[in-house]
Amino acid sequence: MLRQAYSVLLVEDVPLLAKIAEQMLKKAPANRYSVTVKATLAESIAALKSADFDVVLLDLNLPDSKELATLTAVVEVAPEVPIIVLTATHGHDIGFQAIKLGAQDFLVKGDFHYLTLDRAIIYSFERHRLQRTLRELAVIDELTGLYNRRGFNTLNPDIMQRARDSGGRGYLCYFDLDRFKQINDELGHQKGDEALAEFAETLRGVYKKDALLVRLGGDEFLAMGVEREPGDAEKAVRTLEIVLSVRNRTTSRGFALEASSGLAYFDRNAPGGMDALMAAADAALYSDKEARHARTGLQKAGGGA
Repeated sequence: MLRQAYSVLLVEDVPLLAKIAEQMLKKAPANRYSVTVKATLAESIAALKSADFDVVLLDLNLPDSKELATLTAVVEVAPEVPIIVLTATHGHDIGFQAIKLGAQDFLVKGDFHYLTLDRAIIYSFERHRLQRTLRELAVIDELTGLYNRRGFNTLNPDIMQRARDSGGRGYLCYFDLDRFKQINDELGHQKGDEALAEFAETLRGVYKKDALLVRLGGDEFLAMGVEREPGDAEKAVRTLEIVLSVRNRTTSRGFALEASSGLAYFDRNAPGGMDALMAAADAALYSDKEARHARTGLQKAGGGA
């Protein structure tokens, strides 16, 4: 059986202790480890930003950081990487505090051997992977694969902060599928689900990867992000309309896919916060939907004349 390979960031400022840990990992009977050693918090953070690691073995007391502040800094930079704290303290208090702050496990220096270390890494990796999966399931809409309302509430502060940090213009755009009830009533809920899933996929194709795409519920969607260039948000809405128009002329799926939209902007100086932004986007959506209904009525009247 092939041994599993893991990339390890070992953060230890005492060369002898770092060497001992490396030798232990080389003796692991069931897995292979490639080890990168860093001696300071600054070096460790730089490594985490430039390379992918499967696990971090973290000494808390470094030349440029002490105790739990070291762990907090690493968790903030790489929350997706499991961390095993290496402590010189025999009391369990520091270890339990570390776990509360995001570490997966802790080992006391001098009290573990290569089998213990190997097992701790594997268990921590799998436990962290399971926790990440459960968190994703809690914030992902099962039908469309977009974030759900809980995911939106969790992640939208990050978008707001990105706009403040960059000085760029942020956007929030609501979407509401037109005549979605008609699809459900006339063609059945399976076709309705197909329409929702297809629209979600269309959003993913139109918006850049750093946009937050959400199914709020029913046939309500939104996109949120920060423009890279002025006008990007309006351009995305126009592109979506063109893509749906082409799709409706060429598809054989039995239903049209159309959406009203409501676009609102924010920046670092925007008053009112998220509630005001959502209200502005909702008002814009209502105006667009009314305009679409008016145009549809005029077209029907003209066609019957």
